[in-house]
Amino acid sequence: MVSPNVVSIVSKVVKDIKEWNIRSSSGVAEVALENLAEIVKLSSSVKDLVENVTYAANEIISSRPTSAMLINSFREILLTLKHSLEENIDFKSNVSLILKKISYLLRKSREDIEKISTIGANRIVHGDIIITATYSKTIMKIFERALAQGKKFEVYVAESRPGDDGKIIASKLSRMNIPVTLIVDSAMRYFMKDVTKAFLGAEAVAANGAVISKVGSSLLALVAHEARVRVFVASSTLKFSYETIFGELIKIPHAPERTIIDEETKKKIGEKLKVEIPLLDVIPPEYVDAIITEYGVIAPQAIPILMKQIYGKWPPEYPDIQTLIGEVRKCLQ
Repeated sequence: MVSPNVVSIVSKVVKDIKEWNIRSSSGVAEVALENLAEIVKLSSSVKDLVENVTYAANEIISSRPTSAMLINSFREILLTLKHSLEENIDFKSNVSLILKKISYLLRKSREDIEKISTIGANRIVHGDIIITATYSKTIMKIFERALAQGKKFEVYVAESRPGDDGKIIASKLSRMNIPVTLIVDSAMRYFMKDVTKAFLGAEAVAANGAVISKVGSSLLALVAHEARVRVFVASSTLKFSYETIFGELIKIPHAPERTIIDEETKKKIGEKLKVEIPLLDVIPPEYVDAIITEYGVIAPQAIPILMKQIYGKWPPEYPDIQTLIGEVRKCLQ
């Protein structure tokens, strides 16, 4: 039985994720890991530890099933727990191993952002006019690093509805004294003639190089491709989705209709009105010029090559996350 304290911690994380209080995919994973560390510390036995970790993994992943970084992080933790249980490691050692793994993943996430920001900033030159959309910690760090290098550039920011991420980005860029212009999403094509580069973050990167990002990103990439503007996607390899290797489709979450229309307005328009608000969309690999990773800049089609270099084989032998949760729970039987 999971304790009320653990349920409370998980519920708070799930609520923040579902209500989009945490904008970036990296931010979601980091918040989940930080709270998981607290949950692990609340455990009082091996049985308690297994129940708490698997409960947290299942609930938090279900709240953002598109976040490859979230899934991959929990997979690493669950694999660590599974191996230690199979070797009959004592409770305190189990807790120590899990906390070390969480610490490693948090450190890797932050180090990856630093590496990617340096590589990405080197792609920006004096006088660039950049377009972006959707809030990304990594993209913001790239802009910050380029500014620190003494480069003068300006940024067009699409409003990025629903959620108006663009206003948050514009506010942060303004405080950094970077010239910024906030534009409506539908004006991307109008302004693309002035743009020299496009930068986008990622929720996940599929095995074929397709990029899952906030809705509107695909439109921006398409318009940039049409205008022959290079599109750079910044993504840690922790965001590479192994599930897509085996043909699984990433299910796109939708926001509730009240996000853009209230009940009274809907009734005035007509009871049969259907409202669809996808939160993410998919950028085809042919619209992405390069993916900036912590290992360097690669073409979308080179993902299998990079993964083989990192893991020694392709595809890597990673179990499905739900299967892994079940296997960890069985270790107690």
